[in-house]
Amino acid sequence: MSVGMRSQHYQALDNYTVPSGGCTKMGLTKIGDTVGFFYETKDAGEIVTVVSQMDQVELAKKAGSGEAIAQGAKVYYEAASASLTGTAGSNTLCGRCLKAAGADDTTVLVAFNGLCAA
Repeated sequence: MSVGMRSQHYQALDNYTVPSGGCTKMGLTKIGDTVGFFYETKDAGEIVTVVSQMDQVELAKKAGSGEAIAQGAKVYYEAASASLTGTAGSNTLCGRCLKAAGADDTTVLVAFNGLCAA
């Protein structure tokens, strides 16, 4: 699977100033209590839209031992890896898994709601 949007229905934080280092399209981030992903690739200081909710979207998933995510399971944003995981811990709830993802998969299809934790 490749990372990408599957729905045209979304909510977003508009006019967000890209931090140092820039941002990559579909890259995950956390702004305050809101998890989102960048709508497009931009350089530091430019303005970008950060999508906070989308019915179906395929995003980066943490890969490795113990990182399988079952269909219907909650998914969380892990800041250390800037990816999604099925592990709650100190991570931030941001949606549900729509299609099971294996431990070695690097993407996961989710119903994304970065406002869950707010």
